[in-house]
Amino acid sequence: MRQETGYLRRFAVAAISTASIIVGTTLAGAAELKIAHFMPSTHPMDKGVMTPLAEQLSAATNGELTIRIYPAGELGKGPVQQYKRVVTGVADIVFGIPEYTPKQFSKTAMVHLPGLFPGGEAATNALWDNIGLIEDEYSQTKLLGLWANNPSVLITRDKAVRSVADMQGMKIRTPNPVMAELVKAWGGIPVSMPTTDTYNAMNTGVIDAVMIGPSGIRSYKLNETAKYVTTNIPSALDSFYLLMNKSSWENLSDEHKAALDGLVGRHLSLRGAQAFYEAGKSGLDLAKETGVELIEIDADADSEFRSQMRGALNAFIDKIGKEKNIDAHALVDALAGN
Repeated sequence: MRQETGYLRRFAVAAISTASIIVGTTLAGAAELKIAHFMPSTHPMDKGVMTPLAEQLSAATNGELTIRIYPAGELGKGPVQQYKRVVTGVADIVFGIPEYTPKQFSKTAMVHLPGLFPGGEAATNALWDNIGLIEDEYSQTKLLGLWANNPSVLITRDKAVRSVADMQGMKIRTPNPVMAELVKAWGGIPVSMPTTDTYNAMNTGVIDAVMIGPSGIRSYKLNETAKYVTTNIPSALDSFYLLMNKSSWENLSDEHKAALDGLVGRHLSLRGAQAFYEAGKSGLDLAKETGVELIEIDADADSEFRSQMRGALNAFIDKIGKEKNIDAHALVDALAGN
């Protein structure tokens, strides 16, 4: 009996040791990257960009390098802190919005200028065609993706906007500094706040309107807070990034770096722009289906908006040029393909 017990004990120890070696080998050969974002997991950027990237990377590396997505602020609340999270390594990869840290990305902001691009795909290609002019803004990270959405629409709580006169005194959430300057030029009062706060702010009357890409209608349920959407005011695009912590990148094997590099960059960015286009159309469809009136301004109103915003646009470009000690007008011309 004692001999049998000793045999069983030696067998158990050997089995545990063997299992430890197997597990240790598996862990040593595999790595997991953490992606942090602040939207729900149903958001178009999760479903259209991050989840496909995770699936493709796992397939490309036979499961040796995987991505785990942490949505809805699971790695830290507040979208404003996304850039800090990736630089400090709280997350290996983050999705974020450059305009939440505007001083860091003031050159990237030139792509937002109203009238430069008809949509997100053209703006995204312009960013990558001229990436050498702005890449220093991303030098503390590994740039994986950079793309743009559709031009912003104006979602109003209880007042229709068909002309510049209709905007006088309205408190309007703006997506970026250039749109804030334009809203001032049009007689409105710009308000800066994260997209995640817009529903409550509209619902309680803290703001009268929201300027946002049309995808935000569905993502943030803004159709529940509004009576009108003006769809074609000359407005800015917004931009978005997918950034990786430098140390997380450098710690990857050469094989894994090559696999990840093959999946990101312009290709991934255009997928992001397309996802926003489709989500924008879906957002406008939802607004219409739920009784929100869609408004298109006429040619005379469009001309008036453009005339009143011209001075503010030039002043904004001059301001960025002075801050960055660059020829900002030349950067705008390059982005526009002039």
